[in-house]
Amino acid sequence: MNALTTRCSPARCRAVEELAEATAKWGSAVPDDPGITEIADQLACVAGHLPEDLVNRDEAATDLEAAVEHLRAAARLGGLLPVVTLYHLRLALQRERSARRDDARPERPELTSPSAKLGR
Repeated sequence: MNALTTRCSPARCRAVEELAEATAKWGSAVPDDPGITEIADQLACVAGHLPEDLVNRDEAATDLEAAVEHLRAAARLGGLLPVVTLYHLRLALQRERSARRDDARPERPELTSPSAKLGR
């Protein structure tokens, strides 16, 4: 492992953990030890089930959908480009936080990912 990968690894782990916690705050059922693809699936589910009374709902949905695309791009890159993957993780966190700022209600009904609905 090169020095850059070694330095990015802890930050990547923290970003994945933060995104997992963030999707849980939206009521999403996050699997134990999720990967980037699972987090993307959870955020896609959140984006599709935002509360009707959410301020700037369309903007929040757009931000979350963009975060999903960034995460899926990062997942496709895998471990080949850790700096780029970390960038996409941090961008997804930033977009999720932006969407959450508009939502003041602390509790959400549990959401399930599309793959969970298929029994995977």
